[in-house]
Amino acid sequence: MQQMWSNVAVLGMLAMCSTQDIKTKRIHVNPILAFGILGVLFHILWRTPSMESLLLGMVVGAVILLLSILTGGKIGAGDGVLLMVTGIYLGLEQNLQLFFWGLMLCGIWALGLIVLQRSSRKDRIPFVPFLLAAYVGMLAIV
Repeated sequence: MQQMWSNVAVLGMLAMCSTQDIKTKRIHVNPILAFGILGVLFHILWRTPSMESLLLGMVVGAVILLLSILTGGKIGAGDGVLLMVTGIYLGLEQNLQLFFWGLMLCGIWALGLIVLQRSSRKDRIPFVPFLLAAYVGMLAIV
């Protein structure tokens, strides 16, 4: 039961943020933080995943957030915050898988756009829809 609610929360958050990211190429942080608080409440109620897994899962997003700061925003800070919150729900291993598959899907899409000459290297691509697709794929495989 608890896994189902966690999946629903992550899917809902990624779907909401995907829509924002596609429309505005920005992610509003306040709703993400609300999902983060919900994730912590789930942890308190059900004690899964372990506190160690929860904190380590957040590291993926923290690294992305740090890279965003170091690159002057070339990587979205919202993506880092979003991955910190998914880490609360997924833990380290699954959050790394989510990030990896999202990056792979985004890279394939970007390569296709460049090959078809519909985009240049400097154009911005919303990343969250690829995280959503990766998460749906992860759920379908399990």
